[in-house]
Amino acid sequence: MFLLHGPQSRARTQGENTSNYQNPEFDALFERMKNMANSPERQKIIDRMVEVAREDAPWVWGFHPKDFTLSQSWLMNAKPNNMARNNLKYLRVDAQRRAALRSEWNRPVLWPLLAMLLALAALSVPAVMSYRRRERKAGRG
Repeated sequence: MFLLHGPQSRARTQGENTSNYQNPEFDALFERMKNMANSPERQKIIDRMVEVAREDAPWVWGFHPKDFTLSQSWLMNAKPNNMARNNLKYLRVDAQRRAALRSEWNRPVLWPLLAMLLALAALSVPAVMSYRRRERKAGRG
């Protein structure tokens, strides 16, 4: 509850209330509640504070951002972190698994090369036939 306490606003006192929320009723209830022992009366005050905060909605309630990460099975210690991206020195690579997977995934595909050679041969047959016909005609004369 102290994160919404008006006198602790970030703008005025560099406090923990970063939303700079201020509500006189909420602040008065906070002052009453903060030093009380746990009791049913304190719980009633907290419940009322929650109601006031829900009515005013100084925060976006229920906002849970999701991040998605892709990683390889050979990369160890990869933990997503929204605060920093300087974890490169902690990563561990299973080099043998990586090499095995690379050779499995990167097998050469030869059929396009064969198809191109067959197409080239098929296209060169008429050219060779035409050349031979011309050579025969030139030799007869």
